[in-house]
Amino acid sequence: MKGKIILTALASVLLAGLVSCEKEQADVHYVPTTPIGRLLLDECPEVARIFRDTTFLITVGVEETDLHIQTNDGYVNQVYIIRVDTNVPGVRMAVSMPNNSNNISGGWNRQTLTDMATRMDAPGARVAAMINGDFWQMSAPINPRGPVHRGGVIVWDQWDYDEALSQQALSFVGVLDDGSMIIAERSRYEEYKNRLRECTGSGVMMLSNGVWQGTAYNARDPRSSIGYTDDGIVYLLVCDGRKTFGAAGMTYKEMGYIFQTLGCSGAANLDGGGSAQMLIRHPIADVYQIRNSPSDGSERPVINGWTVIVREP
Repeated sequence: MKGKIILTALASVLLAGLVSCEKEQADVHYVPTTPIGRLLLDECPEVARIFRDTTFLITVGVEETDLHIQTNDGYVNQVYIIRVDTNVPGVRMAVSMPNNSNNISGGWNRQTLTDMATRMDAPGARVAAMINGDFWQMSAPINPRGPVHRGGVIVWDQWDYDEALSQQALSFVGVLDDGSMIIAERSRYEEYKNRLRECTGSGVMMLSNGVWQGTAYNARDPRSSIGYTDDGIVYLLVCDGRKTFGAAGMTYKEMGYIFQTLGCSGAANLDGGGSAQMLIRHPIADVYQIRNSPSDGSERPVINGWTVIVREP
């Protein structure tokens, strides 16, 4: 009888070990379910592991993929990527500003993405998604660090570079008069100025002609960034950061190689930290929703944004 009890106990221990092993193996060998997840795990040199990934359609031509990833350095991050196909009729990128106004005669203002989207949204030009845009001078009177063009109007053509903030006012993101995207160094702004229909300043350029540009900056932060391919696909990427678990923040190198793996030709960093925010119009509830977890704990008003506009009623 005593022997049977011992054997039964041993069998229970072995069974528990097998179950534990199976759970561990299932976790280790998680297979991404989304096209972006599979691509990043297979081909991105900075992505070591994917714990979870999901994707859904926001509207025709606009889809979101959320990933919980581990980078090669062992850091875990929550990443949100919106893929925008500007080849779809009526889908385009535009700059958003507070109160949907180009008027800065009374000075620059800030507004949350939710309020900007609400003011900008209109029949035939619906706001499908938005991320925050350029850095800004935070002490009054505030101003953006780089130029702003909106709807073909040059709202601001100045640069505010400060050596103490050397990761800002380095480049610009724009939509040219032929509808194509451009990301280029600050020094090339005058060359393209009169062809820019939409434009904001940006920070560190991560890709140029599809090549990682390298940088001495390796800090991890919540970040917003934008990239584009030569065939009309725009990617908006936001990662959370400054969180104790599962959101360490990303480096420029990690984001750069993600954009490269996605096939981007150009990519640049936008304002980050507490400003790093992504908004969508929820495809079911038809309400605006902040998708990430801003490090401030709530929405931070920002000076401008990049917006996905779709031609819908």
